[in-house]
Amino acid sequence: MVTSSTGDDRDKAIILALQQQADPLVRLKGRDEWLSASEIAAQINDKVNRTTIFRSVAHLLDKGLIEATGETKSRRYRLAARSLPYLEWDLSRPKDQRPAVFYNPALLQNYEPNVTRWLSIDRCERLMAVGRADFMVNETAYRRVMNSLLIDLSYASSRLENVQISWLDTKSLIELGERPEGLSDKELRIVMNHKDAIQFMTESREELVINRRFVFDVHSLLSAGLLGNPADSGRIRRGAVGFEDSAYHPLANPFQLEEQFNIVCEKASAIENPLEQSVFVMTFMSYLQPFTDANKRTSRLSVNAPLLRMGMAPFSFTQVNRQDYMFGLLAFYERGRHEFIVDAFEDAYLKSAPRYVDTMRLVQQGGSLGTVSPISRREEP
Repeated sequence: MVTSSTGDDRDKAIILALQQQADPLVRLKGRDEWLSASEIAAQINDKVNRTTIFRSVAHLLDKGLIEATGETKSRRYRLAARSLPYLEWDLSRPKDQRPAVFYNPALLQNYEPNVTRWLSIDRCERLMAVGRADFMVNETAYRRVMNSLLIDLSYASSRLENVQISWLDTKSLIELGERPEGLSDKELRIVMNHKDAIQFMTESREELVINRRFVFDVHSLLSAGLLGNPADSGRIRRGAVGFEDSAYHPLANPFQLEEQFNIVCEKASAIENPLEQSVFVMTFMSYLQPFTDANKRTSRLSVNAPLLRMGMAPFSFTQVNRQDYMFGLLAFYERGRHEFIVDAFEDAYLKSAPRYVDTMRLVQQGGSLGTVSPISRREEP
């Protein structure tokens, strides 16, 4: 039984009581997941009057955390378990208050390449329209885009790893070798490893294929000098990994990891649409956590393999909302919900892709891009 006192405590107690009621083990005992206001009051051991309970229930209904059925006198309530408000409430709790969640092979098994569509046809067409130039792109123009990507993706992906570096400092570091003040050796290595991995991808972009060798090569470059055991670079991990902020527990058995990793690569390479392939790789490579470290970095760079191969605008992560990205991954890790990471991908690509297409157009038409002197460099807010 969940106890409550007043206000927010009562709201939380009501949600937890309805969570317990929705538990599959409880349902197996023949108990209904729908509760009346009186039954909710009894569940939370709250001795306040009926009006107060109704007020709390109405508040939760308005917020979209619970849902109701029936007329006023016979109205019953249950969790709005699929709603965004409930998911946000649920995943915002400290991880020790959330149930442990383990790797679910059915998520990968149920994804059928070119049958399953996380990006609808309409969404793909919209993204294609902004990410593919409406003119023949020559190699010079595309190479200029790759130079921009080298800085943009090194900056954005490093920032997602909590490396506090500005875009201009990233540019000066990569192009001029100027090390920003306050950057630790590890942070410096993270940024420069991004440079090496992205250069590797741009030099062989027409042959990029999501397979074991490619993912291992990218991971080797991204993790160089950062792992306790250098032998772990570019190989499937041998032990367990965990998260500070998630109740999700990835696979720990290396044989199962090998098997699932091979399936991820096989399914990714079979996906025909480059955008669908990108979001698949971004999600499942992070979910599987095949390496000791640098898993999300590897997934972020691998996202670009199908886009670069097709000569499309790359996905730089400069326009990714960090909170949306992390929430999207968490929702997939712990609840198997892919729509939020897909939304974050779409939103960021719609914002960033046109700039790369404009760059291609400018260079192809004979224009040139200037640069900013490092002397005028300022820290970004």
